[in-house]
Amino acid sequence: MNARLDEIAAWEPRPSGGLKCDANECGFPTVIHRTPSRLVEECEKAFDAGLLLAALNLVVTIPDVCAKAVGMRYIDWCVKYLELPNTGEKMAAERKDEKSQSEISEEFDVIEARGIFTASDLYQLRCAVVHAGSSVIEGRGEDYSPYKVIGVCVHGDAHGIVASYGHAGTGTENLKGCAYDCVIKLEGLVSLMAKGVVSFLEEDPERDCERTIKSGIDRRGVTDFRPLIQRPVR
Repeated sequence: MNARLDEIAAWEPRPSGGLKCDANECGFPTVIHRTPSRLVEECEKAFDAGLLLAALNLVVTIPDVCAKAVGMRYIDWCVKYLELPNTGEKMAAERKDEKSQSEISEEFDVIEARGIFTASDLYQLRCAVVHAGSSVIEGRGEDYSPYKVIGVCVHGDAHGIVASYGHAGTGTENLKGCAYDCVIKLEGLVSLMAKGVVSFLEEDPERDCERTIKSGIDRRGVTDFRPLIQRPVR
């Protein structure tokens, strides 16, 4: 463990970012703009490179960028462009710690009718990932998801989002420590997000830009000055 931590702490950047463009060949700096299409592209590349945590953190924040561009709420954007269901109802009863078997059976029907994984669930997962690096659904807005935990897995199949969902508790007729949980497929979410962003941009291609201020210094994107580094003569 200590050796791994030492290796992490000793990291140094590579001299070249590996970007392919004419500007780099001419020695100019490259600006990587935080556009919706670029964010999706880097998310897909991160997943393919095995950087699953990076892909997860990026994919759950892409709706923030897109929604902000058109003055929508995160959840509303996910309903419209990801076609996720969302009734907006509170699920406080489903989060109770003690339940009877009959209550659990009835609540399964409610969850399936509302949608096993909704826009509200995605938003709660986003908050857990971004603010706590976690899958635990808690804090403001938790009552809008029946799940105390939303797990993430990789199946190798990009079709569909939900890998599994269920209920855990101890006891027979009256259960304690009750909790619903859901596990979603990361590759399914990345695929769905890519399609949603494409639909979003097809409505108006000018949306594929990064927000900036009207005047003053332009600080959009990440500027890579590494192409300016003197290359050795071959």
